[in-house]
Amino acid sequence: MLITALIINLVIIICECVTLGHIRGKLNILKYYTYLQNFLALIVSIIFSVCLITSFLSDSTIPEFIKGLRYIASCGLLATTFIFIVFLGAGKKIAITGDDFLSGFSPVAANTILHYICPILSAVSFVFFEREINLTNSIWTGAAAIPSCLYWIIYLILSATKLWEEPYDFTSEKKKSTIGEFLTVLLIPLSFVAISFILWNVK
Repeated sequence: MLITALIINLVIIICECVTLGHIRGKLNILKYYTYLQNFLALIVSIIFSVCLITSFLSDSTIPEFIKGLRYIASCGLLATTFIFIVFLGAGKKIAITGDDFLSGFSPVAANTILHYICPILSAVSFVFFEREINLTNSIWTGAAAIPSCLYWIIYLILSATKLWEEPYDFTSEKKKSTIGEFLTVLLIPLSFVAISFILWNVK
């Protein structure tokens, strides 16, 4: 089971490195929630893979902390899929062109890898192949929300102080504040709660 989990996480690492490595202006993409979650998933998969290999060689037990990180990363990746499909219309609302990537890399392939393939692989590994690693402390359900909460807090602060060009245009003065828009934005944390609840209960 854990060997399969290792293979899947190595595939995630390769996919993330290839895709993120072909993006132009790499610092600029850190403004976007979905790219940040994929970057976090890359780091977690590297840590997880190293710990798995070490445990195989030394016959040691994988600490719960490591699966906790995988839980956080899997929740974040599935949230990116939801946001990408629902809020960005599967990428149609933000025109990602070939100019955003180094020569020879398709933006369609990038979106497919970052918003579909990696999230699905992460969830499959976490749910089905990482069961041998215990995750019993429910504090992880709160910890899973920390990266997302930090992002939106920083997002609002930077937008309110005009310290950056707002990537998602949520707080634009040109937009009318309507109940529909409020409920739409509210779907983001609600979807994350639902995703984390489902993953926690099927882990």
